[in-house]
Amino acid sequence: MSSHRVIKAVLLAIAPVLLIASCANDDGDADGAGSGDAPVTGRCGDESKLGDSLNFYNWADYIDPEVLTDFEAECGVAVTMDTYTSNQELIAKLQAGNSGYSLVIPTDYAAEQIIQSGLAQKLDKSQIPNAKNIDPNQLGFYYDPANEYSLPYQYSTTGIAYNQTAFDTPPTSWSAIFDKNEHCNKSSILDDQYEAVGAALVYLGYEFSSEDPEGHAKARDLLIEAKKCISAFDSANFIGNLASGEVVIAEAWGFAAGIARLDNPDVKFVVPDEGGIMWQDNFMIPSDAPDAYTAHVLINYMLEADVGAKITEFILGFTPNLEAAKLLSDEYTALIEDGGIAVDDEVRKRLTPSEHGSSELFSSTWNAVVTSG
Repeated sequence: MSSHRVIKAVLLAIAPVLLIASCANDDGDADGAGSGDAPVTGRCGDESKLGDSLNFYNWADYIDPEVLTDFEAECGVAVTMDTYTSNQELIAKLQAGNSGYSLVIPTDYAAEQIIQSGLAQKLDKSQIPNAKNIDPNQLGFYYDPANEYSLPYQYSTTGIAYNQTAFDTPPTSWSAIFDKNEHCNKSSILDDQYEAVGAALVYLGYEFSSEDPEGHAKARDLLIEAKKCISAFDSANFIGNLASGEVVIAEAWGFAAGIARLDNPDVKFVVPDEGGIMWQDNFMIPSDAPDAYTAHVLINYMLEADVGAKITEFILGFTPNLEAAKLLSDEYTALIEDGGIAVDDEVRKRLTPSEHGSSELFSSTWNAVVTSG
């Protein structure tokens, strides 16, 4: 996939505020790995301290590859990026130890689990001066209130992506995937315990993060019934399937609907009436990272305005970088707005933060679903 557009026009910052947020500590305290190093100056920091290579663990198709090749050309660091399709896969890799990765991108609730498990190290803010570019509204969230361990990378929403040609009336409810699915074998639900179970819970009138046993029993049964009709639980291929028309309705991330829309303008997105979530992915450095200094420099590099804009144009999410937002193109804006992906005041009323309760409870419910039948 590619960005398919040139960064050219000034865009006012997109600011869907989902939480009461407070500014992270960006006063330059060297409170994490790399403390004692000279502060980063320039896009490549202290090049005498940079490693020759760095291993990066990221979501699939979640960065413009040119960003990494540009970093190598500018700074002399070859970045090897491996990919995962779920936060559970990322967490398991870190829990196993000695992963070899110096930079990872977990979603908010996964960031909380990583921090609580001691699998992340504190960031050295003196090595990330471009943190000043971050929108304060995207800092200070529940999983890392002082942003000691994380800084925001991109954020987006979860709702329904659909092909408008397949519907006389555009879907506005989760029922279009769950109990009133008119497109059996042409629909999908995310292969993610929190996303799938959470969507079922909210459709049934519970919170996405509910730990109500009765709610989970109902969500389990709803998903088991939906499983008879959907093509698959799919987080890896649904974007291409939406673009090709193989799937005409899917539980989806907003940015993913945007990517599918690049190839098929009939793909649109909606946050259902019952609600959806807004989530944020984050830069984090594992506690056993082999090269924390170079990871800090890469984070700082990706928080440059032009680099941040390039990432957002490729991903089609929302950037937390206020300076990057000013560089986003008119094409990006049109695609986001025309595709139903943008978040206005009305949509924001239907969104809740991506918080989750007991991972054991969600896992149990999800396991019962995937092993059924």
